[in-house]
Amino acid sequence: MKKIAIIGASSGQLPICKKAKEMGLYTICFAWEDGAVCKDVVDEFFPISLVDKDEIVEVCKEEKVDGVVTNASDFTARICAYVAEKLDLPTTSYERILNIQNKLFVREKTNKLVGLLSVQCYAYVEGKHPDSYPCIVKPIVGASKKGVSFVADKDSFDSAIEYAKSAGNNDIIIEEYVVGREFSVECLSYKGKHHVIQITDKESSGAPHFVELSHHQPTSLSTELTNKIKSVVPYILDAVGYTYGASHIEMKIDADGNLYLIEINPRGGGDHISSDLIYLSTDYDYLKGVIDIALGQFKEPKIEQNMFSGIYYLCEQTANRESYFTNDFPYPWMIEKKYDGRGFSKATGNYDRNGYLIYQSDHKIEI
Repeated sequence: MKKIAIIGASSGQLPICKKAKEMGLYTICFAWEDGAVCKDVVDEFFPISLVDKDEIVEVCKEEKVDGVVTNASDFTARICAYVAEKLDLPTTSYERILNIQNKLFVREKTNKLVGLLSVQCYAYVEGKHPDSYPCIVKPIVGASKKGVSFVADKDSFDSAIEYAKSAGNNDIIIEEYVVGREFSVECLSYKGKHHVIQITDKESSGAPHFVELSHHQPTSLSTELTNKIKSVVPYILDAVGYTYGASHIEMKIDADGNLYLIEINPRGGGDHISSDLIYLSTDYDYLKGVIDIALGQFKEPKIEQNMFSGIYYLCEQTANRESYFTNDFPYPWMIEKKYDGRGFSKATGNYDRNGYLIYQSDHKIEI
């Protein structure tokens, strides 16, 4: 029986723990014990802080693991790469993962893709105002919209800088604000070959913090634009040196069809995108693909767009959707719903929302 090491034991890792068990693998999980909801799902649990990377490496050597895996978390993606690289198992290198999670590095590398991507003006500025407004201010390293602000004018710039620093990172990037539709591209890479699995339409709260309020698959972009995106993405991943693993690439397209890169996340998409929505819309088992990459047994996927899937979130900005979360009526398209019952939070980041609803249908569900 093959052994797989799973980095992290929070609720975000539960789907990949269950998938590994379903695949008949012996599962070994590492995490701090507090909040380790995966502890009772896996075969072995080691209560080791993920900060203690080398201790995890030593246990994995003793256990003779065949692969190291994680999903949907920027922090665990770094630890996973470190451990797998030390064990000489399939992974994008630890240093490269750190670089990809640095938005300044990504911008410098991908702005060289002239003719494929439209160049988004940016600056790494300490103590200086941008040349023009509006702009986006955000931490160089971060995720889930933490510390991100739309800045309309000079008067709100300083407060946006402080908000970005409050996310825990004092290094700030200032970018041109691009008007357009936002979407994400869900990919798998193996031995440097990149496979676009799905494209996800996003609904956000807009300025100032762009909290994600819903996701829908497949994209409603035209076939021409979809094919354009699929052709560009491998160049993006090559530019930053990504070779193994899942990736969640956030992009925008303007009214003229120009493509802009927002950021690259070297892990599967959160918000149930990688764990639920892809399988519901394509019938392709994305999590199995992630595990197969880690084990060095990945096969080229065959993707068919056979259904529509999506997720709606509940918070103060979407309070008009409340009835769908509290009504016991069995909507035939509803796969799962959850509501914490504590009213509505004004979401400033993706962790501030109060509930979600997942659907699958033969058409996009509008609520």
